[in-house]
Amino acid sequence: MSKLTPEGGIGGIGGIGGIGGIGGIGGIGGIGGIGSVGITDLPWAGNDAYDSSALISSRDGIVGPWKACETAPDALNLDSPANLRLWAANVRAHVFEFELLTRIGFAKSGNGAGEFSSYHLEVSPSHNSAPPSASYLPLVTLVRPGQTQFEEQLEYLGSYADLRADRATEILTQIGPLAIFVGSIAFLRTDATRVTLELLHAAQRFTYYIEQRFKHALACRRAQEYSPQVQPMIMTPGHGSFPSGHSTEAFVYAYVLWRLLKDAGNRTYGAPSWGEQLFRLAARIAINRTVAGVHFPADSAAGAILGLTLGDYFVQRCLKQKFYMAWKFDGTKFKRDFHWHALFDLDHGIQEATTEEGTKYVECLGRQTIHSEHQSPILTWLWGEAKKEWLTQPPA
Repeated sequence: MSKLTPEGGIGGIGGIGGIGGIGGIGGIGGIGGIGSVGITDLPWAGNDAYDSSALISSRDGIVGPWKACETAPDALNLDSPANLRLWAANVRAHVFEFELLTRIGFAKSGNGAGEFSSYHLEVSPSHNSAPPSASYLPLVTLVRPGQTQFEEQLEYLGSYADLRADRATEILTQIGPLAIFVGSIAFLRTDATRVTLELLHAAQRFTYYIEQRFKHALACRRAQEYSPQVQPMIMTPGHGSFPSGHSTEAFVYAYVLWRLLKDAGNRTYGAPSWGEQLFRLAARIAINRTVAGVHFPADSAAGAILGLTLGDYFVQRCLKQKFYMAWKFDGTKFKRDFHWHALFDLDHGIQEATTEEGTKYVECLGRQTIHSEHQSPILTWLWGEAKKEWLTQPPA
């Protein structure tokens, strides 16, 4: 058996919810919106019935005779990213979700019964009122492990359970918002990094929907169904085990925030140690779920690849890049413990991985090209506004 690593589990990857007033950016089991960002700071934010009555009588006392419009506001530009700053945060969140999810497809793939893929959807512009055409490009593929592999991985759950007393506080806290963990590395606050929190929320929500579709399709039993000795220390979630959603979302948070810090060029966050700590946190969050008794190491490894792939795809779309890399995790070939360094390198990104016998279980499916016409000004705006929050010298 592999030696236990210091990185441990994601009891319940909450999301960014709970930093200041950004409540509700949940992860597994309670994904809310970003709706109340800043509203609770306003002195007139009450929802009391007396408010309406007072406003009615106040208007009656001051409105005077009705007059025609004296100065009409300028018409807003159509479909302009600049308009996003005018909308409420929860409205922007839905716009970002739509922008991301409408470019994603999902289907059974390969010759095996346990292989499914998510795809990037290329949609050509419509011309002369004709409907647009569409084509699919590979994004990420997951193959379900065999029953024997899950049975063999029970040994890891037995060993990791010895850490429950030491990790209990972490595991229980991670059922809720992750902000205190992510924010303990990078300085996240709703008053200083509000758009960054919106960016991370958009990435997490996008990821959540895809991971749940994989979970449903691959339909893997939970660890406690394999042995009466597992006895999880928390309630087992009501969805499939593979891939681990907690691992998926933790690595999305780590990857997107790491790329944002690098892109901002802030020398404070330029050292590799910042990325190292973010990814060690993600791995610890993932492994804590095995400690808790609700996930196998294979679940965490698949979740890490899914999260890293979706995180990179998300960043590439935000940066208007013309390509992304597609990846495949073959669970039938994974027969080991979960070690994030085997899957990802800070200098080179996601990497192909093999077993001790030389069998490849993480495979690159190649570079996929995104046509320049399919870039998203909406996502570019979101990234640019978040980036401003991390510049060494804020723009004038």
